[in-house]
Amino acid sequence: MALALDLPLIGYSHSRARPWVPVPASVPFLAAPPDLEQILMLQPDLILCPDTSAHSEWWPLARLSRIAPVLPSNHRTHWRDNLDRLAGWLQRTEAAERTIAAYAEQIAGLRRRHDGVLQRSLLAAATYDPLKRRLMVRSDGTGYGFVMPAQVLTDLGGRAVESGRIGPYGEVALESLGDVIGQVNGILLIDLGDRAPQALAREPLWQRLPAVRAGQVHVTRGNSIFGSVYTARHLASAWDVLLARMPS
Repeated sequence: MALALDLPLIGYSHSRARPWVPVPASVPFLAAPPDLEQILMLQPDLILCPDTSAHSEWWPLARLSRIAPVLPSNHRTHWRDNLDRLAGWLQRTEAAERTIAAYAEQIAGLRRRHDGVLQRSLLAAATYDPLKRRLMVRSDGTGYGFVMPAQVLTDLGGRAVESGRIGPYGEVALESLGDVIGQVNGILLIDLGDRAPQALAREPLWQRLPAVRAGQVHVTRGNSIFGSVYTARHLASAWDVLLARMPS
């Protein structure tokens, strides 16, 4: 959000910027979890932090507020609403409007291109946990909130696997794949960089899924579960590739 609003970024934490997020090379990646002393030394005028868990190690909003004013975002809210709210606080609404308009144009183009497929298809975005041998379906309504793949699919007008059919955090055991996502027409598989897609490809129960047998799976690299406009645009392109692979 800071980049989208042209804020002078002096550092960031939690995880390194994904390749599709244009963080200048001069901006350092700080300690993770956040080191409050390191942040204090930078003398920030403003800190942005999710309000996920204000007293946690990874999102220490309460302690950060002793260093500088903190403006929060919320992972259960669409990125557009978070950006709008931040822009309003900082009087940068023009920058937010430009960003949101560019995304809306991208989405409108995809809806026109894939309208038929979107209307008749059930879709899923997922990651795979090879240790627990569980697929993690990234629909809205799980304990992870309104995750980015679900936000973008909603914007496209797509239909996702309902959260009531999956575990509290989207988990689906391999032996339940057929029952839970056997009717899914296309799957966006998110590669977190741990070779999980390769492990999943070796599972016979995965190979039996109709969407897999039909080749209607697209693997997109990089963690795109959370984020803001840049991740949304990245995911829109990924959904585009998958939808183009499905019968029109």
